[in-house]
Amino acid sequence: MPKAVKLTDNFYAISGDKLTHPWDASAYLLTGSEPILIDCGGSEGYPALKHNLAELGLQPGDITKVIATHGHWDHVGGFAQLAEESQAELWIHENDREQVEQGDYDRTAAFLYGKPFPAVQVHRTLNDGEILQVGKFTLEVIHTPGHSPGSVSLLLKDGIHNVLIAGDTLWGGYHPRVGSDLTAWEHSLDKLLTYDFDLMTFGHLPPTLVYDAKKKVAEARRQLGTYFNPWFKPMCETFQY
Repeated sequence: MPKAVKLTDNFYAISGDKLTHPWDASAYLLTGSEPILIDCGGSEGYPALKHNLAELGLQPGDITKVIATHGHWDHVGGFAQLAEESQAELWIHENDREQVEQGDYDRTAAFLYGKPFPAVQVHRTLNDGEILQVGKFTLEVIHTPGHSPGSVSLLLKDGIHNVLIAGDTLWGGYHPRVGSDLTAWEHSLDKLLTYDFDLMTFGHLPPTLVYDAKKKVAEARRQLGTYFNPWFKPMCETFQY
């Protein structure tokens, strides 16, 4: 089974389609005296997430909080299991809060996976522009709606690099059932381009850091909305053409 991948000191890729389960979005671990997760993957990948934590000497009970980039099944669907084994809190933007607390099958994108989204408590909401201190890191919350109304990106600073953690604001899917809004998404990408960052990660990416990041965000902005593919196959379907 793959292990967590160290990206920089105290910053690991801990979950994703190459690390935990094919349906999982990328999730990250910041280690230190109060370890946190940025997203935590879906319910199917939770056992592998526990394995990867254990490889780093951590148990679910060591996790203090999950900071969510947004409220979709593949990003935070595993939180209900984590909450059973820890006192971890879930922090998410207000605009995605209701769907998570109600377990909304559509707005959490659970319909793509054919799995329920277990309703969970949100302990705190994230606000645009706020700065979170996590050990040696600072995390700036940037509200970037478009993929979902409550999508956020996080600007991670460690004193050496500025890393944009973009979630599905970069190359995420579009569907009215999850509240996607193309105009808001355009504004969000324009907003990201006003920030300084040299590296980035996004929601569905092998466990690595992307270099020349700002140029790639600018290219993504020019690509957004060019042409939609209505034939996307739900992840839970196994039929072959």
